[in-house]
Amino acid sequence: MNKNQIGDMEHALKNGNRFYTEANDNGWNDLVETGFATKGPGWESDMAYFRVTNEGKEALKLTDYQVGKLKHCFGLDYSRKPYRNYYHCNQTNDEWEDLCAKGYANKQIKGEKEIIYFGTLKGLREVFRRNISARYFEAI
Repeated sequence: MNKNQIGDMEHALKNGNRFYTEANDNGWNDLVETGFATKGPGWESDMAYFRVTNEGKEALKLTDYQVGKLKHCFGLDYSRKPYRNYYHCNQTNDEWEDLCAKGYANKQIKGEKEIIYFGTLKGLREVFRRNISARYFEAI
């Protein structure tokens, strides 16, 4: 899944689990092929309703391993309050790439063998379980 597909799926779930768009939308049709969404006829012949399946909902969730990586990024495995926001890698990491695609992290490439992943406000809210303000997040 790419960022657009994830955003569309999250939008559908926030709006009664339906997304109305053109029937030939490549992103949604790819999700239908993978089993993450279903397609129903729309009001017009060239339009369709797409709904996220249970498999799609599961794909949007974070694994326990990803939650652990996010907690480590914010220093929550050593502290009760977040005090940092970075995770160094010497190569691309599939778990972090998935977190980036889901909007929980961003990455910065420093050199050939240095990649730094940063948690987002959405990521901190997921692992810290508090209503964190953007101002608090930026101060970390």
